[in-house]
Amino acid sequence: MDLVIIPAGVPRKPGMTRDDLFNINAGIVRTLCEGIAKCCPNAIVNLISNPVNSTVPIAAEVFKKAGTYEPKRLLGVTMLDVVRANTFVVWTKNGSTSYIE
Repeated sequence: MDLVIIPAGVPRKPGMTRDDLFNINAGIVRTLCEGIAKCCPNAIVNLISNPVNSTVPIAAEVFKKAGTYEPKRLLGVTMLDVVRANTFVVWTKNGSTSYIE
């Protein structure tokens, strides 16, 4: 089984909206997924490109169009967002990690 991890995309820059980020990264994800659909259509795909909640549906549509979509093989990896959220909670609780489970 092939595994493809897509961390591709541009980082959000000062003054850039999430819409701006999406417009750039969606094109990158679309192009990469078209290649994946042709070269390794049965691969498990882990998508890290932000905004993940918007780029995963783009990938799904590309795979559907190619006839290679399998929902159990397309994953959006959001661990970075979880770490950021946990860090924010620690900051709001004066640095105490007892609030993080």
